Amino acid sequence: MGGARGRFARGRTNGVSVPSRPLILVLHGPSGVGKDSVIARLRERTDIHRATSSNSRPMREGELQDVDYHFLSVQEFQRKIDAGDFIEYAHVYGDFKGLEWGELERPLAEGKDVLIRTDLQGARALRRLLRGAVFVLLTAESRDALRARLTARESESQESLERRLAEVDAELADAPNNDYVVENHENALEEAVDELVHIIERERFNPDRTAAGIREN
Repeated sequence: MGGARGRFARGRTNGVSVPSRPLILVLHGPSGVGKDSVIARLRERTDIHRATSSNSRPMREGELQDVDYHFLSVQEFQRKIDAGDFIEYAHVYGDFKGLEWGELERPLAEGKDVLIRTDLQGARALRRLLRGAVFVLLTAESRDALRARLTARESESQESLERRLAEVDAELADAPNNDYVVENHENALEEAVDELVHIIERERFNPDRTAAGIREN
């Protein structure tokens, strides 16, 4: 669904014509659940705009500036904090990361849906800051399945593995605070993406959903 077409398309709820409105989809989930694969396929099937976060850590091999993140120096990140450019930001594992206002305001003004990929800390902050956003927890079929995926990476130290498993428990405990929980089963990527597409289509025409945007203080 395109920008202008998405803005003016209409659906029907109980016989009443309901305008389609762009939405903010906040997706989070534990390590190993396949967030990047799901997002890549979702973007192939829709024209949803992925909001690009800013990060002060060094760029890793294979990453692209303004695609994976807006990579900023610590000084530039601090300047943007002082200027009030961020909706939310955090200092995590020694690096700054955050999301700028423009990453939401520009696409929403064009009638486009916006996808935010974040972690649990970011999701909690965004619940306080965004109105009309749809929060989705992406998980696997079980905690054991997630542990198996993390172990299969063979790049995790035992300490790192235990830390990530603790993050899994925290994410799963947060499930009731989300609008939807989507399971990404092993070798079933398309089914998870199907569910996200259906969520977007449903919520776009949901007359009870507040128009997406930033909460006023």
